[in-house]
Amino acid sequence: MMQAFSLAVMLAFTSPAHADDSALRAQVLDLLSGYEETPTATELQKLGAGVDTELVAIASDSSVGRARRANATWSLGFFPTESTRGFLVALVEDPSADSQLRRSATWALCNGWGDGALDAVKPALAASDVQLRNQAVRAVAKVGTPAARSVLEARLATESSAMVRDAIAQSLGEAK
Repeated sequence: MMQAFSLAVMLAFTSPAHADDSALRAQVLDLLSGYEETPTATELQKLGAGVDTELVAIASDSSVGRARRANATWSLGFFPTESTRGFLVALVEDPSADSQLRRSATWALCNGWGDGALDAVKPALAASDVQLRNQAVRAVAKVGTPAARSVLEARLATESSAMVRDAIAQSLGEAK
């Protein structure tokens, strides 16, 4: 299912003008090569038009290494358009998608859309994957608004993982 999704996304986001732009792709891939650091918004935006399209194409390309794909997904939060939002939401909602990519998509949504991402990340907060839930809590906490706080308070009431409960309590400023 993810392969069909990836192909459809790549076709939707790759325009003929950018499909042959191997120089831009190489520059974006170079910025995504760091394992412990992701590129900044400024670094990516300096590359010009089409970076968001390349990021989606890279995130969807199973021949690209997992770390670069996750960095590309995370970096989409710097390009808050309806197109990138749609890609990220679909990734968060797909239980068959790679967990690291889903975690990056959750972070990107909260980073790029703030309160507007809260409904979209609820599937991540309820996922069976405890690492995804933990990342979703941290992403929602970073939004830092009363609405985000309400989402976290609601999740605390039903959360089964001690690690995730601790992350929620910490973000709410409560004692563990």
